[in-house]
Amino acid sequence: MPQQSIELKEGFTMIRWLANWASQHAPTPEKQAERALNNLRMELFQAEQLVLDAQLRADYYRARLTFLEEVTRKGIEQVSDERKAPLEPPQPLRPGLKLTAAQ
Repeated sequence: MPQQSIELKEGFTMIRWLANWASQHAPTPEKQAERALNNLRMELFQAEQLVLDAQLRADYYRARLTFLEEVTRKGIEQVSDERKAPLEPPQPLRPGLKLTAAQ
């Protein structure tokens, strides 16, 4: 009999431990909301990346379209000459500052 009593106590202890563990790790609404929040942030990031990619593609095709329109209007030689013309030197970021080579 004492052996059965010890086994029952161990069984109840195990059940109590398991119930306690389950109550602490149960998917509460807060935990579910936190998990959903992380998933939604990732979905938003991916959607924003798709938008940025689409904008880059649209800019690329817009530039190609503009180039081809210029070629049909002006001819390839003139468009090519305009593209080869030296560009204006870039404006300094801060007026008055000049970079010098390291000595």
